[in-house]
Amino acid sequence: MTKLLPSIVALEKSLNSVQLNGRIRVFISREQLRLFARILLDFVEVDEHWYLGQYSEARESIARGEYSSAKEHFQSIGYFNGYLPQLATVNEGWYKSQYHDIRMAVDEGKLHSIIQHFANFGYAEGRFPSKEVAEKFSPLFRPSSQQTMGKINIALISSPSLELSTPTVK
Repeated sequence: MTKLLPSIVALEKSLNSVQLNGRIRVFISREQLRLFARILLDFVEVDEHWYLGQYSEARESIARGEYSSAKEHFQSIGYFNGYLPQLATVNEGWYKSQYHDIRMAVDEGKLHSIIQHFANFGYAEGRFPSKEVAEKFSPLFRPSSQQTMGKINIALISSPSLELSTPTVK
């Protein structure tokens, strides 16, 4: 089966949009956002062995026959629960420099693995594993008044506030 994304041109025409101050604002519902995410998840590689070792709930769901694979579990609910599809590469020096609570926990001996912290908590909390990933994804988490890249902003109709804590990229 050929994997395709919907045409961005067709999407922009079909979604609710308005032009404000020379910028196009596109409004989508939470359900539309999740549907689009599900389509994109088809392109994500899932490390079956790592995923099932990391998430016992996924392993148990597959054993009960609720899902046929780690990939299906990830696409259906794992991503939406903050699960990683595979072990991420974490730049430990950068991670500690951006997240002061992590640096303090390491310095105090309370945290022994930054990589494990990211896999267990950091990803779901919206932390970034490296400067490169932060630079790529930070614009998605900025309020639209702070957007500086591109001319299209996306706002969620069903979410009155999307205040997420993101690091300042150095």
